[in-house]
Amino acid sequence: MKKNIKNALNRRQFLIRSSGAVSLPILLNGLPLKAFDGPQLQRLFNTQEEMDRVLVLVQLNGGNDGLNTVVPLDQMSTYTSLRPGVAIPENKALKLQNDAGLHPSLAGFKELYDENKIGIVQGVSYPNPNQSHFRSNDIWMSGSSADQAESTGWMGRYLNGVYPNYPDGFPNTTMPDPVAIQMTAVVGLTLIGLQHQAMGIALQDPETFYSLISGNDTPGSDLPSARYAKDNVIYAREIQVKSMEYSTVIKAAADKADNLVEYPTTNRLADQLKIVARLIAGGLKTRVYVVQHNGFDTHAAQVDADDPTLGAHANLLAQFGDAIKAFQRDIEALGLAERVVTMSFSEFGRRVASNLSLGTDHGTAAPMFFVGAPVEQGIRGTSPDLEDLDNNNLKMQHDFRQVYASVLQQWFGADPSVTRDVLFGDFSTVKVIKGGGTSSVQETKAASTFALHAVAPHPVRGETNIKYELHTSSTVRIDVFDNLGFHVATVVNAEQAADSYQVPFNAGSLPSGTYYVQMRIGRESVAQPMIVVR
Repeated sequence: MKKNIKNALNRRQFLIRSSGAVSLPILLNGLPLKAFDGPQLQRLFNTQEEMDRVLVLVQLNGGNDGLNTVVPLDQMSTYTSLRPGVAIPENKALKLQNDAGLHPSLAGFKELYDENKIGIVQGVSYPNPNQSHFRSNDIWMSGSSADQAESTGWMGRYLNGVYPNYPDGFPNTTMPDPVAIQMTAVVGLTLIGLQHQAMGIALQDPETFYSLISGNDTPGSDLPSARYAKDNVIYAREIQVKSMEYSTVIKAAADKADNLVEYPTTNRLADQLKIVARLIAGGLKTRVYVVQHNGFDTHAAQVDADDPTLGAHANLLAQFGDAIKAFQRDIEALGLAERVVTMSFSEFGRRVASNLSLGTDHGTAAPMFFVGAPVEQGIRGTSPDLEDLDNNNLKMQHDFRQVYASVLQQWFGADPSVTRDVLFGDFSTVKVIKGGGTSSVQETKAASTFALHAVAPHPVRGETNIKYELHTSSTVRIDVFDNLGFHVATVVNAEQAADSYQVPFNAGSLPSGTYYVQMRIGRESVAQPMIVVR
């Protein structure tokens, strides 16, 4: 299938427009800022702290049954009649609200939901859904439409804009660590960049990871049996390990931190997340981690014949919920709770009606989960209407690209023009992150303790006023810098009580041009542009 050329991404235009790349034009409050790659401007705009937010992507491979995961409590009669023997009984579901409950195996999720750390987006799919595992996976991972074959990934394109020319010149002092890490044998389509390069590295599995950081990596036991396929995989892994420029920093990060909670055993997802927690706590600047949980293609024996709350799907969800809960508790204990958001997705849901094998076949829409302290708690969308179906499948409520756009804008602070290029079009967002839109945790904390307003009058012709608010007593420093980031003046440097302030500043001696007013309290700072006109 040919790619839709009209929607094809122009790499040069995307890199120019991407606000994450140092030395490219970016906007601050709507005014142009030329971000020279110098220490003065890096300090002024906290570029050393802009990479502190982490996204963990959990892929549920095989097509998770969304109807048994988030049970439609408001339609129990229709629900049970459509899937006899498979439907979760109403009195066993873990009630979230009047129209929705969780599968009883997701007790860990219910606990996090009650703590306002779970967000659910209902009915996620895309127009003209494809029910092939391979094709639907490609669509979800590439972030493209069903009629568009794309060989780059949605997150890979975004990260390539933030880190142009990657991998050339990497690692470097700005980004000494892997941009992304996937806990599989190879990097998947999600992380493929604009030049079809992997925007991250693959750590095959926990065993290989520990061998890798110990410097004695050997091929794992999961190799294909066919001779030539096995030889090729071994060769690819050897090349990967030999060329692993990041092995030192990965080992250093792993050595710095220990897991502070106990993870469930015999749980492959937990094994992966345990390593992710250590690497984040160990100081890696890695932006994105991808982990996988397999086995959701439940055509037969999805449930136990005597008890629909037991069986294969129940076991998968228990592993999912227990692993995520342990990971969340770990990052909380490690002091990472405000930095990490976890998002789950699956290539499709299952059919509304069950089959004759106590299973469900390939379907369409399904819920997505967000987990973490920064997550907007609750359910976005409604319980799926089981009496208004499309060819016996659930109708879409949210396009998955809406969710991707929401993550990029609300968690990573991407400009809508960037998400438009990444996702080949405009998509309305869904509230998934509390107060989303900032790219730095430090900026979010600053917003809760103090605020710096735009100078007025503006543009400045002589004297203007610098207005700000303190929510607690603090030592305040306010400075003015020119457009190269060099210091021009100190306006305030004093201990001040919680209050609203207005301080005059005379710019009469300054040449015409763009300046920046920076307010700093401790390590937290914010800045406002100021145009001087003579």
